[in-house]
Amino acid sequence: MADEERVEPTLEAGAAPAAAAPASAESAAPPPPKSNKKLFIILGVLVVLIAGGVGGYMYMQKSEAEKKAAEAEANKPENILKKQLTDRKQNAPSIYIALDEMIVNLPGRGGEHYLQTKIVLRTADSSTEGKVKQFMPVIRDKIITVLSSRQMQELATVEGKTMMAREVALVINSIIAPQLTAIYILQQQPATADMQNLERIGAIPKETSTGKKITNEAARAAAEFWNVTEMDLPVQAVLFSSFVMQ
Repeated sequence: MADEERVEPTLEAGAAPAAAAPASAESAAPPPPKSNKKLFIILGVLVVLIAGGVGGYMYMQKSEAEKKAAEAEANKPENILKKQLTDRKQNAPSIYIALDEMIVNLPGRGGEHYLQTKIVLRTADSSTEGKVKQFMPVIRDKIITVLSSRQMQELATVEGKTMMAREVALVINSIIAPQLTAIYILQQQPATADMQNLERIGAIPKETSTGKKITNEAARAAAEFWNVTEMDLPVQAVLFSSFVMQ
């Protein structure tokens, strides 16, 4: 018997295709919510900012308190004196401060007389010039008081001129360094007459540079502790570049 021809089955036109395999059973999980994560980040940033602000405020308050405490300590009379004596400059080169010419009337025998002079201040501290300029109106007034308090006969002698120069230095120092000047004068142990004259011309300061009253007891106690010389004063000497009397 002849072999029968094998016929492969064919898909007839219009026939429906076989059903597709069922999809995977894995179901897509929903994405995690992002709102909670953002909230935690925002809260963390706020906490950092608040902590930083509080810390900065506390630091500023502490710094301000420390600054005020340091200023109060530095303004104590004893600490001002310590600083002034620590800053003494005996070995520093001299600095000369020229003042404007002054003309004053002089009491004396034989009618009216006058003094025409130019004063030069010697110092070793560069800050003295600034202080002198700051108080110049008061300084000139005090110098005129000293110059016009002398008679012509007194200023004709070397001793009289030297004494007047010393008083001019004292009145200037009493303005720009009152505490130091008071202690220096008390250390010199001036006689009662000298003390009265120094009070008259304003060389004995009534107050300290901090505005507090300085008692004689306190000044003498300080004078025993600190050894103040002319070299420790802002104005170490008064010189005359011209001195004409008529």
